[in-house]
Amino acid sequence: MPLRPTLLAEIKSALGSALVPSLTAASAANDLYEAYLFGIIVEAARSEGAVSVNLRSRSTINPTVFVCRTSPGYLHSATKDYGYAEIEFQGKPVLEAHLGIRIAGASGVLHECDVLVLLQEEAELCRNSTTRIAPRSKRVILSVEAKFYAGDLGLHLGREFLGFLSDTSIDKSFFVVNRESNSIERLLSHKGKLWEHKISPANSTDVNRLRNAFQTGFKDFKAKY
Repeated sequence: MPLRPTLLAEIKSALGSALVPSLTAASAANDLYEAYLFGIIVEAARSEGAVSVNLRSRSTINPTVFVCRTSPGYLHSATKDYGYAEIEFQGKPVLEAHLGIRIAGASGVLHECDVLVLLQEEAELCRNSTTRIAPRSKRVILSVEAKFYAGDLGLHLGREFLGFLSDTSIDKSFFVVNRESNSIERLLSHKGKLWEHKISPANSTDVNRLRNAFQTGFKDFKAKY
């Protein structure tokens, strides 16, 4: 099966039969890829024993269409009825998983997160604000920099990720790509950063390793909080 329909099938599986994603097989591959990784995070939360993982939108607790962000924006944006996942572990603060959110680094500079999980308390603060504010990076427990490329990845992408990490204080930040890139992998490994490669539905070993890493992130969250 071609890649885009395969990614879409994986997204639908993670969301469940009650929800229709706003993306289609004709959507941009990078948008499908980010939603695919969002789905892996949702699955990891379930595997780690979340008592509930509910898919919401800004306006309703039971949407019929899951609207995926296809460009980075503010969490409080009401331009569309964007979807997100509400994740709850027994006796722990409630979390939310989002696509395409801007966050504030320690410097006050805004950074783009392709996929992130943050404390719901922080999400509500931004969602209910009358001014445009971004979540603080220290309130984000997991983020993903997603790179979907048909060709080679330049080393500058790894360097940009290191710059992102230097201004943020996220518990677990992952650099995730659909291909291999020896130079980026060497750089991030040398710096002790989190990365995964060859993440696509055809590579179950790599996908399972990433899902387990996300699950470890939730395990560490439960221990910390």
